[in-house]
Amino acid sequence: MSVEVVAYTDPNCTHCRRLMEYLGSQKIPFEDRDVTVDPRASNELRSMNAPGVPVVKVGDEVVGGFDRARLDEVLKAHGVPI
Repeated sequence: MSVEVVAYTDPNCTHCRRLMEYLGSQKIPFEDRDVTVDPRASNELRSMNAPGVPVVKVGDEVVGGFDRARLDEVLKAHGVPI
C-alpha cells in the first residue's frame, strides 16, 4: 500500500475511536493526528472545510465522519486491501 492514510481525531470523540479501531482491525496503517494538541493538524482540518472530526484523508481524497461504506469504497479505489 503506497497511499497515505491520515485520520484527524479528537480523543474525546466516540466516532473517532470507532474509526481508529476499524482501521486497526483491518490492519490499515494510518497516521493519527489529534486536532486537540496538534496545531498543524487543526489547521489542516480547517483547510479541508471539515465541520468536525473524524476526518480521514486517503491520498488526496477526504472522507468526513465514520462512514464505513464510503471509507471502504475510497480505500479500495486507492488499492488498499479491505
